[in-house]
Order: sequence, then C-alpha cells, then structure tokens
Amino acid sequence: MRVHDWFEFHALNRPDIPFLIQDGTELSYRDADDRANRWANAMIAAGLKPGDRIGYLSTNDIDMGVMFMACSKAGVAPVMVNYRLAPREMDWILKDAEVSAVFTRGDDYLGVMDGLRAGLPFVSHWISVGAARDGWQTLDDFIAPHPATAPSLPLTMEDIYYLIYTSGTTGHPKGIMISHKNIIAHVEQSMSASIASRAPGNRALMTTPLYHAAGALRVATAAINGGTMVLMEHFDAERFLHLMVAERINTVNMVPAIVQQLLEVPGIAQMDFTHLQVIYYGAAPIGEGVLRRALATFDCPLIQGYGLSESCGGIAYLNEVDHQKALAGRPELLKSTGRAVVLAELKVIDADGNDLPPGETGELCVRGPNVMKGYWRNPEKTAETIVDGWLRSGDAAYLDAEGYVFLQDRIKDMIVSGGTNIYPAEIESVLLEHPDLLDVAVIGVPDEKWGEAALAVCVTRAGASPGPDELVAFCRERLGGYKVPRRYDFVAELPRNASGKILKRVLREPYWKGQARAIA
Repeated sequence: MRVHDWFEFHALNRPDIPFLIQDGTELSYRDADDRANRWANAMIAAGLKPGDRIGYLSTNDIDMGVMFMACSKAGVAPVMVNYRLAPREMDWILKDAEVSAVFTRGDDYLGVMDGLRAGLPFVSHWISVGAARDGWQTLDDFIAPHPATAPSLPLTMEDIYYLIYTSGTTGHPKGIMISHKNIIAHVEQSMSASIASRAPGNRALMTTPLYHAAGALRVATAAINGGTMVLMEHFDAERFLHLMVAERINTVNMVPAIVQQLLEVPGIAQMDFTHLQVIYYGAAPIGEGVLRRALATFDCPLIQGYGLSESCGGIAYLNEVDHQKALAGRPELLKSTGRAVVLAELKVIDADGNDLPPGETGELCVRGPNVMKGYWRNPEKTAETIVDGWLRSGDAAYLDAEGYVFLQDRIKDMIVSGGTNIYPAEIESVLLEHPDLLDVAVIGVPDEKWGEAALAVCVTRAGASPGPDELVAFCRERLGGYKVPRRYDFVAELPRNASGKILKRVLREPYWKGQARAIA
C-alpha cells in the first residue's frame, strides 16, 4: 500500500470532497487526482525514473499539495526547499540531492533559482508554478499534453515518499529518507493519540510550511483519510481565527506561543468554534494558565505531540486524558511530552548504550515502523543514528514509572525557536568567518515569544569590537533569516573541558536558572 493508493481510492469513491482549499480556491479529490496523474506522467515522459529527485521551492500553495501525490504516483522523491534559507544553503541541498527538475513559484524565488542555475547542470527541467518567465516552462504547459490516467509503476512501500533536509550538528544539512511505509505507520500511530474524527471530509487548517515535516505529514494524512486541508500561505492570527470559523475547521496544529497569541485577539470570546474537535500542539510545553484559557475559549481537548523528522513525526503524545489529569491535581504532567504511540517502543540509554531504569536521564531512543530508512548518501551517519533498529534522538530525557517522557536537555544542542529547529554549529561556522571573531558558541536561551532563541557568545580578536548590528548583517548574507542570532554576549574566553570541547551547559546555566526545564 502506497500513499497514492489511498488518495486514488478517495478520488474514485468520494470525488467531490475537497482535498485542498486556499484563498477561496477549492480542489476536489477528482480534480486533484486528474492533475496529479498528468503531472506524474509528465515527469515520467521527461525521463524521471523511480528514485529520482525533484526540488520544490514555494510558500504554501495548492499545487504543492498536489505535487506530493504526483511524485508518489511517479515514484519520484520531492525535496521541499525551505524558502527561508539563504541561496547558498539552497544550492547545497539541491546539489546533494542532485535533483532532476526544479519547480518554483513566486518572482523572488524564481530569481534566486536563476542565480543558482549555472551551478546546477544536472537539472534538466525548470518549471514555473504559476506565471510565465523567460527560461522557465510553466507547470500547466509541462503537464497539459499528458493523460489524466494513473501511471502504472512497480512501486513498493519501501520506496521514498519524500526526502526532507534538516541541518545537523556538523553544520551540513542531512537528507532524511522517509518511505511510504513510514508515512502510513505515522498515520496509524497518530490515531492512537487523537480523538478527532478520521472520517472523510474532516477539515484541517494548516499554516505550517509544507517544506516542514509537520506540514508534509498533514497532507499525507489528509490523502490517506480522505480529509480536507485548508492552507494558509503565512500565519496571521486574525486570519487564522477567521478561517477556523468560516471553514468549519475540525483540527489545527500549533505551538503554544501561537495558542497564546490567538487568545489575545480581540473578539475571540464571541467566535463560534463548535466544529473544532481538537488542538494539537508541540515543540514546547504549555503553561497551566494558557491551557485553562484555551479549553474555555475553544471548548475542545488539547493534545501535545513530540517527535523527530527522522521518526516521521510523533513518537509520544500527551493526550486529552493526561491534560485533564494535570488540571485535576497532577500539574507536573504538563512538563511531559506524554507516552509512546502505538507500534513504537521507547527507551533511555546511557553514554555506553546501556538501558536506564525509570527516573534516570539519558538519551531517548525509539524503535518502530515509523523510523526513517536512513540519511541520504550518508551511511556512516545512518549507522551512528540507528543502532540495532533503535533511532537515537539526540535528546536527553527520562521515563517515569508510568512511561511518561520528560525531556531534559539536548544532547546535540539543537535550538527550537517557535517550533523551528536551529542548529548552533551551522551558525557558529558562519560567525567564525567574520574577521573580528576568534571564538564563538551559540546557545538557546529562554524567549517569551518563541520559547527559545539563539544567543551567540563571542570572543573577539585583540583590538576588535564588532557590534551586534554588524554581526546580524553579516549573518543575514549567509543564513536564512530565522537562524540569525539577535542577541550577542562578548567574553574573554569560552569554557572548555580537557579535550577542548566547549561546555555549552555551563554557558546556558545562567539563562535557564529557575526555568522548568532546559529544553523547549
């Protein structure tokens, strides 16, 4: 069973249900299936074979949702390029994936790709998703000559459904290979945490970028369940609430910072959220006060999820029963990310790989059908990360006697800001290119709005005194905007251990003193 098998089933049996909606445009399962078939046949005719890759650069749009189904049918792995990256970061990903075609929407992004084109000779097709542009074929022209019948290829559940890039502690992005088997397992596992209806026609509102695992997984979940995805190109609190009401939304995904932001919108108390069945949140714990206000305002359960791109989404959920327990006298549960989903096993190990008992902190590991195939063209890193079938998360945690997961810190020093992963090594390597900086350590510190933010602790060269504004401008030319630290501290030297490794825990301690936990 492949993801598109479910999608085609719904297109045949429930053709008029909307698959995707955005800004007043509605695409039914029937029409989405026809377009996906033409697109898949166009890629096959263009010479793309199962296992080949394509790049897709765009903000959220309906065609990006259709693209997942077209690639699934053709056996082609999409590489969703994060539009917030700097051009040189995009270039590295496209070269590593060696994509055969690039699909791009929007003048700004077409311009970026034009600037990279000379260095990507292996790209045979440049497709503009939308307006015509010199040197680009439009998507409509690309797919128009091809039949709306489904291609028949010998694809299996082990084939790659998408290749998603996430930065690593080395500073280089890694391609995560997610198979059809992983996706379908994720959908089954998420059912164990949800009380929302999975009936065809269930409506979800998505503002998370579709280049992000959470967004891509939501499209697959809709296709498998026959659900409807209402897309937002960018988040806006008032617009978000308007769509929740106007589109009769049943489920939404948020981070706690967005929940809190929505609760501050004037007039929210008078809005009708009777269609809302559940709010999913993640990336940070939720405060008891915000939880009580959200329950009173939206009148539906909240469920917290924790997962990794490498685990194809959630591996643990704090469900609606857990939230009620927390409000009924066990508030400590709100600091937990919940218990393992069905078909997944969790354990905690020490530095030597030995299993730890409940209550002892070590590295959290997961095993199950949701665990990735591995890292693209990186067998060494794959072997380090998946050991005897267990995926090492890089997160320090403990399990209590009831199986609840309590995250403590990040073994890999990753920063989660507003639900987005930021990797210090990547920023450090850029800052060390600045001629006035001798040494740099980037750490995550508490932030009222985003939960966590990047702070750069810098050692300057003798006689140099670069200011924060100068360093921000320097980073902006080399990094995606969301990775650029806005805060800088200057010290005489960085604390290191005997082997020379920077002691980031020591650097973080003053900022996290008094916080519930040193991880968002």
